Amino acid sequence: MEHESSLQLKIIVKMSLRSRKPKILIIYKCLGFPLRNTVDEHLYSFKRYADADCYYLKLDIGKDTFYSQEPVPEYLLKIDFDYIFFHYGFISSRWAGKTCYEYALKQVMPFQNSKAIKAVMPQDEYMGSESIVDFVNRMNIDIVFSVSPETEWAQLYEGVDFGKVKFFKVLTGYLDKGGMKSIEGFLNRIPKDLDIGYRARNLPQWLGRHGFLKTQIAEAFIKNVNRFGLKTDISVDPKDTFMGDGWYKFMVRCKYMIGVEGGATVHDRDGSIGIKGRAYLKEHPDCSFEEIETACFPGLDGKLNLIAISPRHLEACVARTCQVLIEGEYNGILKAGVHYIALKSDFSNLDEVLQLIKDDTKRKEITDNAYRDVIESGLYNYQGFVDLVLEKCSELATDSYFSRSPARVGSSLYHNHYIDWLSWKKDYFWHKIYDRLPNKWFFLNPMLKTVKMLGLKQPVKKVYFKITGKKFFP
Repeated sequence: MEHESSLQLKIIVKMSLRSRKPKILIIYKCLGFPLRNTVDEHLYSFKRYADADCYYLKLDIGKDTFYSQEPVPEYLLKIDFDYIFFHYGFISSRWAGKTCYEYALKQVMPFQNSKAIKAVMPQDEYMGSESIVDFVNRMNIDIVFSVSPETEWAQLYEGVDFGKVKFFKVLTGYLDKGGMKSIEGFLNRIPKDLDIGYRARNLPQWLGRHGFLKTQIAEAFIKNVNRFGLKTDISVDPKDTFMGDGWYKFMVRCKYMIGVEGGATVHDRDGSIGIKGRAYLKEHPDCSFEEIETACFPGLDGKLNLIAISPRHLEACVARTCQVLIEGEYNGILKAGVHYIALKSDFSNLDEVLQLIKDDTKRKEITDNAYRDVIESGLYNYQGFVDLVLEKCSELATDSYFSRSPARVGSSLYHNHYIDWLSWKKDYFWHKIYDRLPNKWFFLNPMLKTVKMLGLKQPVKKVYFKITGKKFFP
C-alpha cells in the first residue's frame, strides 16, 4: 500500500512538472571580465535552451570576486525554486583558498535547507576537491555533474555518501548555436592564412606531466617549425589571449591547430601542493619538472587520471580546422587518424607531423570526418546538455513539494534578468573605466602649483593642519 502511494505521488509530481515551467536558480561568480565565450555559453545555456523560468544570482561585484560577501537578495529567498544549480563559476571560489571558499559558502547558506533539488557543476576537480566535498555535504547537494572520469570519483569525492548523492558525467563544454553561427559566418569571410595556431594557459608543473604538456607542445613546435617554412601563431602568454569572437576568428584563420586534452594527473586535495609549488618556483625559477616534482609532489604524478576533451576541440570541428593533438581518448569523441592527426606525447614523430602539415594533403579528409561525426551528429550541443541536467533533476523530484500549484512568476523574473544584465554593466565600469578615472590629485595638483607660485604654501599648510590635523601638501 505504501509502495502504491509513493508511486502515485511520483506520477502526480511528474504531471505537475510537465504542466508548468520549473523555476531554476543558477548561482555563480564572475570568472574574469569579459567572460570567455566558453564560460558565457555554459553559464547561460539554461536561459537559452531550457523550457523553464531561469533566475540568475551573481554573488560578486566588480573586481572583488573571491572576497565578495554580497547577501542573497530578499526577493529570491521568497521564491519556491524547483532546482538550484551551483555553477562552476561559484564553486571556483575554492581556488583562492579556504577563506574565500568559506565566504562563498556563507553567502549561499540561506539555501541550505531548501526543498529544491540542488546540483553542483564543478570543473578542475583535481584542485581543492576537499572544499567541493565539504560543500556537497554541508549544502545537502543532491546531484554532482562531474567532468572527471567515473573511475576517479571515489578518490576525488572521498567523504561523500554515494548512496545519497547522485553523480553524472558531463563534458566541460558543448557547442552553442550562437557560437556555431558566428564561426560559420567568419568561415565565409576570413581566409585560412595561418598554417599552425595555438593558445593555452602556461600551466604549472604541479598539475603533473599531462598539464605541463600544454607548455611543452608550444615549445616543441616553436623550436621546429622554421625548418619547414610554416607560418605560425603559437603562444602561452596570457597577454595573447583572445576574448569573445576574437577566439573564433583566430581559430578560423588556422589550417591546423595543435592541442592537448584538458585536465591534470596530480590530485591537490587541499591546495597545499600548489602552495609548495609556487614557493619553490619563486626560489628556483629555472628548475626542471623533475626538480619541482621531487620537492613538492614526489610519487603523486599519475595517481589521478582526470583527463577530458575541451570545448575548443569541438569548436575546431565547426571551424574546419584540422587538429594536431597529443594522442589520447578525448572522451571517445575524437579518434586518431580519423578526426585528428596524432602526435606522440614524447614528440618522437614531430618531424613526420610537420611534414604532413607542410604537404597539406590530409586536411580536407580529416576536417570533413570531424564535421560529419561531431557537428552534424548533433550529439554535443548545449540543448542536449540542458535536457540531460533537467531530466536527472526531475527524476529526483519525488517529494510532494514539487506537486504544488504553479505560482505566477509576475515581475520577479524580468527584474532578475535586468539585475543580472546590470551586474555585467557594473563589471564593465570596474574593469574597464574605473582605473582610467582621474584621482583627486588630477584636480589638486594644478591648484597646489598655483598656491606655491603665489607664495601661499606655508599659510595654507598651517591653516589646513590646524583645521584637520593632516598635511595638505603631498
